Amino acid sequence: MNTLVTDQLTSFTAVIEQAGVPALRIVFTLAVIVFLVGGILILRRRHQFFDRDPDVENDVPVVRHNREEVILFVWSGLTLVLLSIAYQVWSA
Repeated sequence: MNTLVTDQLTSFTAVIEQAGVPALRIVFTLAVIVFLVGGILILRRRHQFFDRDPDVENDVPVVRHNREEVILFVWSGLTLVLLSIAYQVWSA
């Protein structure tokens, strides 16, 4: 590629990147807030979601506890990923 074109593309990319940082900060902050509120709502209504279901055979307490742990592990992992991305965007 021509050196002039490469220099123009580099400066153009830098301008786009700097203009997009505030939008990324807002989006990832809102995503973290929504994820935290969703997790709080799930934990507050966990009895409705994870208590005994009369339609399910062999619905013992251990199985119910395992279902709750799976949801909690996935939610906490995704929340940590969002928090790390938000930290990287805010520290940029």
